[in-house]
Amino acid sequence: MDMNDLVTVTKLTDPYLAEIVRGALESEGIPCRLGGTGQAAHLGTFAIDVLVRAIDADRAEKIIASHAGR
Repeated sequence: MDMNDLVTVTKLTDPYLAEIVRGALESEGIPCRLGGTGQAAHLGTFAIDVLVRAIDADRAEKIIASHAGR
């Protein structure tokens, strides 16, 4: 795996929460993409992948975990 390959760091069913997570990661300098947002029109039905570069995955997971505890 190349360190610039995209990996999923979490899956969410709420598109609004996915946007908040993306914003939190990007504010920390971690580029982020959301996958599956088109399917998420049915709130809570489909998973949205939060994708970051493999090199940023560990840091992204720690940021997500720190925000989840709030």
